[in-house]
Amino acid sequence: MKAFLFFLLLSVSLQTFAFDPRLIEIRSQVESTAIQYFIDHAHPESGLVRDKALSFSDTPESNVTSSLAATGFGMTVLAHASTVGKIPVTWARDYTYKTLRFVRDYVPHHRGWLVHFADWKTGERTRGSEYSTIDTALFVAGALYAAEVLKDPAISEIAQDIYERMDFHSALTDDGKKLGKKTISLSFTPEKGWTKYQWEIYAEQKIMLLLGLGHPTKPLPRETWFAWRRTLMGARMPLFIHQYSPVFFDFRNFDDGFQNYFKAGLSATFIHRDMNRSGFWGYSAGESRGGYAVYSPAQFSTTLCIGCAAGSAMFAPEVVMLDIYQWKNGTYGKKLWGRYGLVDSIDLEQNWFSPFILGITKGPEYMSVQNMEGRTSIWKDFMKIKAIKKAVSIIKNR
Repeated sequence: MKAFLFFLLLSVSLQTFAFDPRLIEIRSQVESTAIQYFIDHAHPESGLVRDKALSFSDTPESNVTSSLAATGFGMTVLAHASTVGKIPVTWARDYTYKTLRFVRDYVPHHRGWLVHFADWKTGERTRGSEYSTIDTALFVAGALYAAEVLKDPAISEIAQDIYERMDFHSALTDDGKKLGKKTISLSFTPEKGWTKYQWEIYAEQKIMLLLGLGHPTKPLPRETWFAWRRTLMGARMPLFIHQYSPVFFDFRNFDDGFQNYFKAGLSATFIHRDMNRSGFWGYSAGESRGGYAVYSPAQFSTTLCIGCAAGSAMFAPEVVMLDIYQWKNGTYGKKLWGRYGLVDSIDLEQNWFSPFILGITKGPEYMSVQNMEGRTSIWKDFMKIKAIKKAVSIIKNR
């Protein structure tokens, strides 16, 4: 009965959305600005996407650092945009093929785990970057989604190659040194080896574990899905941990014996929103006056990632999109809405508005907006991927 009421309320919200010209307008603007980010900031030769870019300046970008997670989100956004007529399908196919081939051949990896940050032209490791399990997973999720919707054999082959070389057991056992471990390590560096930190609490790793369980040659054991703690389901954690997996995977009817993960994201969205400061909200991972930072409702901060708040549109469509509309058209609109839509973060108490937007903010924002309704959702095609269907079957022990 509770599930029925939940989806009834969601349906009513979407029907209201469909007839509200303000929300139709802001949706179109959010979509077009996100697409523009990934078109503007994908390298013309490698396809790698800048980790961040300026929202207002006309000065040519000097940032040469790409993010592999942002690139995965970018492939998803551009592939999807081609399926709904926003960019040419041939352009999306050319871009995706170029990017996948470059990553396969030039971006450093350790047993299939890609570097988090790479030079966007050469693919070389930058900033002493870690080889990141979650960032690799987000890249591969984007690659598999693009392959699913673009229907190009060459793209599918390379995406599968990159996926198959991911050695999940290396991250599970720290290259065979810890055979009894049931959780995945966060990262590896050549200088220090595998980190001691584990994916052991409720966080954004669900998409990574799904890819591991569904791996075609060396899948993770079933118990890895149940090895991490679900305490409080992350209700007071940063928004991004509720967004990065659900923008790909449809958790609405997913049941693994724990609380529904989609509802957890909905609950977290309203917890964040109820803590609003002057009408703004969004504690997450984004820009701050001192650079990249992570904030949550559990710690006081005057910095809010309003761009991250947009990533919750799939949980509460009418509420989130109306907030974005009001932010754009309100007192601070000209300071927080630029070429790529909402800036990443703001701090009204310090009169600070981030000049940047992050690729890992723009991607989930676009994807979440598409997931507001079935005909445009990322979910409807991502859930068709063979590896994902295999993972669900394993979790449900069928």
